Amino acid sequence: MSGAVWLSLSWRARVNVEALNMAEAVGNYIKHRRVPIAVYEDGKYTLRYVPAISGESIAHAYQQWLAEEALKLGLNVCEMCKKGELVKHGSRAILELEKLPFEVESADAAHELEKRITANCVVEDIGGFLVPTRVPVKRTSRFYVGYMIPALEDIKAATLDPQFHVRHAPSMLGTEYREAARELGVTEKGQAIYYVEVGSAIYTGSFSLDFTSIGYTSMVKVEGVFPKERLQQERLQRAKVAIRALYYLVQGLFGAKRTRFQPDYELLSLVAAVSCGNPFNVSPGHSRNFIAETYSRAKALARMTGTEVKLYVYAKEPEIAIPSDAKPYESFEELIAKLTDDVIAALKA
Repeated sequence: MSGAVWLSLSWRARVNVEALNMAEAVGNYIKHRRVPIAVYEDGKYTLRYVPAISGESIAHAYQQWLAEEALKLGLNVCEMCKKGELVKHGSRAILELEKLPFEVESADAAHELEKRITANCVVEDIGGFLVPTRVPVKRTSRFYVGYMIPALEDIKAATLDPQFHVRHAPSMLGTEYREAARELGVTEKGQAIYYVEVGSAIYTGSFSLDFTSIGYTSMVKVEGVFPKERLQQERLQRAKVAIRALYYLVQGLFGAKRTRFQPDYELLSLVAAVSCGNPFNVSPGHSRNFIAETYSRAKALARMTGTEVKLYVYAKEPEIAIPSDAKPYESFEELIAKLTDDVIAALKA
């Protein structure tokens, strides 16, 4: 494989009793994020409101895993990203703290600032940033992710339900505590009722990553952010980190309220593609035919453009359609290991 290297994958997961993406609280009712989607039912399209997990939530978790994995390999990560605060130099105060220029008034100065920030942080290299200088310095994210929503074929299995909970403080009910609180002018309540809205669904998610532009500037001109003797090795290490972070994401290690609402998460099936020459996005997992459909599309793209596409399949879901020439991996871990080897080989070519 040679040329531009593009990764795309889509997966289906059974996720029960999850509160991974909560929206606003109305009184003592904490609402799950929900979105309207168009569904084809009984010969017409209808609108349904379903539980969802936003792309921002997923992207935040992915970048936190990027930071952790990069630090394990001794790669550069800026101080804010180490803390999980993904401000990404979007504040003048951070620029001043790190003694970076904020009076950027020319294209050359903008290019140098992009180069400096990209070299200094894996997360900002892969996740992009926007610096609010006089001439804004922008780096588009190298990865693309959207909302996780219920698979359309299994839309009837998606639901939201409020769960009743009570916070109880029995020690505050004793006479001595009430008297002490009264003397302090404090009103203490022994218990508080609240509701958390949880979702259950067969979710599908999609993710794409442009490996080719990692380690290169892009706003003003394309240039390696490291010296030539270091550039290739740094890019390969950052590519490894990007795939390792993706492993945790697809395994379901993302989202909110995990300490008391750890979801019942099971990865059901997945198809990934590494394309060289032209970008290729796999089909979303809205039906059990998404792997077979991806195979058919990849072959058509190869005939049309000559793009080489390598496909990787994991499937434990019943009745999933798998082409005869596909060889599913026994585990997602095996798939990720092979995927990493192939991406590194493609980047070296």
